[in-house]
Amino acid sequence: MLRYRPTGLFGKPLFALIVIFWGSVALPCPAQAQGRPDSTVVSDREFLRLMQRAKELDEEQKLRARRTTNTRVLSKLADDEDIGGRFFAAFNKYTPPDALLKLSGDANESIRWAVAMNLNIPEDVMIGLVSDYSEIVRLGLAANPNTSPEILAVLADDVSTAVRRKVAANTNADPLILRVLSADPERSVQLTVAYNPKTPASVMTDFSMATDESFRLATAENKGASPAVLLSLVFDSNLDVRRKIATNPVMPAAGLLRLAEDPDLQIRSAVAINPNTSPDALEMLSFDADEGIRRESRNRLGKLLKKQIAEDRER
Repeated sequence: MLRYRPTGLFGKPLFALIVIFWGSVALPCPAQAQGRPDSTVVSDREFLRLMQRAKELDEEQKLRARRTTNTRVLSKLADDEDIGGRFFAAFNKYTPPDALLKLSGDANESIRWAVAMNLNIPEDVMIGLVSDYSEIVRLGLAANPNTSPEILAVLADDVSTAVRRKVAANTNADPLILRVLSADPERSVQLTVAYNPKTPASVMTDFSMATDESFRLATAENKGASPAVLLSLVFDSNLDVRRKIATNPVMPAAGLLRLAEDPDLQIRSAVAINPNTSPDALEMLSFDADEGIRRESRNRLGKLLKKQIAEDRER
């Protein structure tokens, strides 16, 4: 029985022709393939160079975000894929409000903290961050000196002691809020209120009479304390309290005159350099047993006397 066999040119079987043709095609040998450079391979040297360049570009981007005042650039950086670029844009006081609003919703809490610390943070952004689940974000908002009194009033009731302590230290806090915090369950919050120069006089008076000397020390150091409160501490039994009021630049001259007679050398030294010390006190200290106190007091008093004599001559 005859079977059909497909034939190609010249009567040869088709399969044989295919084999002949395939054998005539030049295939690259393994040696040739290995000698050809692979464009996907990066040398170690090139890899390190690329890594270095990428780091340099990141640093340049961060530096630009930190220093630029260009609002258009800052708006773009608010969408930057690099966390560092977004962080410094969030911290930059020139970043526009709409960009800060966008950054306040960033998944990274450090970036939201930077927004909370921004000196030009808008009120609507503050409102969004005041209930942020991250404590560090609320801490930043409570520490920002430009956070509004209304927002600080909300944070004064925060569950975090650290947040309430930041509010107690913020000079933008309403005096009524500071009064509330002066009775906070946490002693550290109360003590922070004692250092705040905006604390109401009535609260400072209570602190100046506290049996806990830490509160009297804080009051003595407070530059916002009233003259009456500071004068009430002149006869305090605690040596450190008297030293603190002697260095306080708002200590009244009458109190410094009394402290110029204090038996403690450090107190008299502090009185000698206090800007509010009167000529009478300086005259007393110019004959002090300590040479350093005498020298300082005579130099200061000498300048005052020269000025007084010159003015008298002109009359």
